[in-house]
Amino acid sequence: MHPSTLLSFDDGPGPSTPALLDVLRVTSCRAMFFVLGSNLARAMDVATRAVREGHVLGNHTYSHARPGAVSDAALIDEVEHTDALIREVYQLAAVPEPVSIPLRLPYGLEPQDVRGDVLARLKRSHTGWTAILDDWRRPPPSPHALAGAMRRHIADRTARGQDVLLCLHDGSRLAEARPATVEAVRLLLSDPGWQTGELENRNGRGAGQ
Repeated sequence: MHPSTLLSFDDGPGPSTPALLDVLRVTSCRAMFFVLGSNLARAMDVATRAVREGHVLGNHTYSHARPGAVSDAALIDEVEHTDALIREVYQLAAVPEPVSIPLRLPYGLEPQDVRGDVLARLKRSHTGWTAILDDWRRPPPSPHALAGAMRRHIADRTARGQDVLLCLHDGSRLAEARPATVEAVRLLLSDPGWQTGELENRNGRGAGQ
């Protein structure tokens, strides 16, 4: 079986999410959006569009608290509140709700993570990534640098027959715009190699680097 390559985006919906959806629609690419409940509550229309266009919504908690920053009870409440908002989006979009909602904790799940007990109590698995991009930094890398990093990672994993799950960001808990991410995704998806599934490492360099 050919390895799969999936794009995922954390911390939205944000100001750049509509533009990102435009890029994904043009290239017929489906992605996963791990939304923050606090942002989702203000942008239900954007999330509804995403679902109608075939994308999957995942839960990234409500407030993006750091590990250990909130009690287990508060974290469970955040997950359940965000779940409820996500289900409402599927209802607004007139799209059947998924059997289970993917969950990705802020900052990922580290060994000995204090939030592991919460996952066990909720009987939820954690969705990680094979690479997380630096588009969350201030300032972020250039779009060409981000696209190059994605190409290299995809080429390396697929050459070994391994699936790819990229983690980027379409927003933040501060509702920041992510124009570099949008352009990097456009560069990646417009690459002929993306369509054929044969992105090359290009001698260890991404385009524009």
